[in-house]
Amino acid sequence: MEVSPSQPTAETGGDHAASVVAGAGADRADIPSPSLPSKQRSLRAVYVLNDGLKAVAANSPESGALQCLQRACDAESAILTTLTFGRLDFGETTVLDTFYDADIAVVDMSDVFRQPSLFYHLGVRESFDMANNVILYHDTDPDTAQSLKDMVTQKNTASSGNYYFIPYVMTPNNEYMCCENDAQRRASEYMQPSWDSLLGPLCVPLVERFISLLKDIHVTSCASYKDTLLNDIRKARDKYQGEELAKELSRIKLRIDNTEVLTQDIVMNLLFSYRDIQDYDAMVKLVQTLEMLPTCDLANQPMIQFHFAFALNRYRVGRNRGPQCQSLLTYSTNTRAVLKC
Repeated sequence: MEVSPSQPTAETGGDHAASVVAGAGADRADIPSPSLPSKQRSLRAVYVLNDGLKAVAANSPESGALQCLQRACDAESAILTTLTFGRLDFGETTVLDTFYDADIAVVDMSDVFRQPSLFYHLGVRESFDMANNVILYHDTDPDTAQSLKDMVTQKNTASSGNYYFIPYVMTPNNEYMCCENDAQRRASEYMQPSWDSLLGPLCVPLVERFISLLKDIHVTSCASYKDTLLNDIRKARDKYQGEELAKELSRIKLRIDNTEVLTQDIVMNLLFSYRDIQDYDAMVKLVQTLEMLPTCDLANQPMIQFHFAFALNRYRVGRNRGPQCQSLLTYSTNTRAVLKC
């Protein structure tokens, strides 16, 4: 469930070419701010809860950081949605769709054991050109903070992503401050209850850091054809099941008459939907069609290749899977060669 600026943050789902493609959920109603032009939608932010609503309800650092983010979203008329780590890591379709489609994703990596999975999902967002990713860290260990900072710097240098690393501390008076440089962190290590006024000039309140960040992120018009297609796929997934959903997805594919709107997020939403109804033939045919498009390289994207392999594994008995399996083996060999380098 998405929440408007006037609503409290809520958890999503609990603890979470016409001829080109033809050959092959939940309905989101963005709530525009009155201050925005009619053709512009509100910015969508998503936050991943580490331990569900029980931990957030308690007086924990994650609870305070989430409250700061909610206040910043209210100030900037942004829509904040929360997801649980467990359901994101499990790979539920609606949860993945929400996370990958948000304009900005915020994850708290204070739990080091969840960092690999969170970095993986952030990387998938980046492959969808959803590049605004925020990594929070409750700054309790300088070595971990420095390691995360180095990884973010490396990602911003080596990729097209736009990663932000925001370490934060909680003062003895329960104020949340953003300490992004070494001097700020060293000052925070020696905090006493009466030192909040001294720390203020050195560190930025976390809510103000979030507001500044949200102001720098621009959203595109919600009237775009791509957004319309994505919303229609989600509506179909929410409304139909089985053969009815397969027929509705086929009708949606007939409307894709331009490869410019045939983006990875649209393809992945189609694959997710076919996967939910176990229509593995349709998954295979969709990827095969992508492979035949001369100006389209989507079929080589890792997430699409993964779901292609998943569908082939369950492809109807008796079908000739040799050529498809050979292409996957070639892709796998090339990937291992790159990793060895």
